[in-house]
Amino acid sequence: MIPELDPEDFVAFLSALWDERGWQTSVRERSDETYFVTGKRPDGKRGVIYAFPTTTATVTERHLKQFVQFCRTKGIDVAVVATQGAFAEGAERVAAERGVHLLDRSTLADTVAEGDLEEVLARFTGAGGMVGRLRDLGVPIPASIVSGVPSPAKLGAAVYGLLPVGGTDTHAGSGGSSPADDPAPSSPSPDGLGILAGARKYAARPVPAIAIAITLIVAFVLGATVGPAVGLGGAGPVSGGGDAGPEVSAVSTADAANATVDVRWNARATDSIAVNGTTYDAPEGKTFVLVRMNVTNGGDEPVQLEQSALAADVAGTRYGHQPLDGVTGFPSAGLFAPGDSREVWTVFAVPAEAGSVTVVLDSEAKVRFVRDDTVTPEATVDGG
Repeated sequence: MIPELDPEDFVAFLSALWDERGWQTSVRERSDETYFVTGKRPDGKRGVIYAFPTTTATVTERHLKQFVQFCRTKGIDVAVVATQGAFAEGAERVAAERGVHLLDRSTLADTVAEGDLEEVLARFTGAGGMVGRLRDLGVPIPASIVSGVPSPAKLGAAVYGLLPVGGTDTHAGSGGSSPADDPAPSSPSPDGLGILAGARKYAARPVPAIAIAITLIVAFVLGATVGPAVGLGGAGPVSGGGDAGPEVSAVSTADAANATVDVRWNARATDSIAVNGTTYDAPEGKTFVLVRMNVTNGGDEPVQLEQSALAADVAGTRYGHQPLDGVTGFPSAGLFAPGDSREVWTVFAVPAEAGSVTVVLDSEAKVRFVRDDTVTPEATVDGG
């Protein structure tokens, strides 16, 4: 049995295992504190690990049935469910019937031993794990960032090759954000740092600037070793099903202990939006994602949550908010006084075929997003 891991270390470990076996992975945190590790192989095969990372989790038959339906809808070839907790008897039965591979700490130990993957596990164990040590220092690190951090050797080569040249203007773009809900406060704007931009060339895939900063902290402050993530093979294909629009998630820039702004939110996809009797249609080939947020500033200072700082990430491409003529869901320019709490909304136009949409925030504000089904995703004005 592998040692008990910090929940986000456990998710990053799963991602690392798949990467080691030739998958290109990304991590998405879901609103119920579970995770999706999504992967794609060079041969086009697609897989998902549905991770329940806590030791108190129990994966039920209902969880498995919902996951099977999701995999059918999305055309997933390899379906895996992993937990540090337990599988209910009904879950094991459904998994056996539907070809879903189940992983707990015991089966993961077998996987590590059979695949000579002890070095991968070692990245997340020993002295509490590298990520755990960083978090102990107050650095909020989501699993999506950990899975994308390149090795210090690769970054060292980049720095060595670029230091004599100096800074070079470059556009960081979306930094290869995962198609999901992971906390990843990377900026879509140019960073203007040649070293950071050049270092990305040495990673197996694009890495957000914050990931590079974290790697440098680890390499030079903690002396820890970070490598590219790795991954597991899995069970047979899951097929069939229908589609109910993109799955929407949001990325926090701080955890519950450090956040000063609490955002309770909900969202829906639609082809048109009606605001006080006026209907706005999505552009051709696009669908609207309407996000409504109940924002509370729990800090002692005013906070500005600008609409322009929000974006919708779809498979690494970011879409800014969609202006609607004559109306806005962000009155007062998104300024929230201490103790202020009110609802705002915004709209994004994303590709109609998008399977998942992640709402990200490019801001220094310490914001925690929490999905709340009691928030009705509607566009209103005059007290909306």
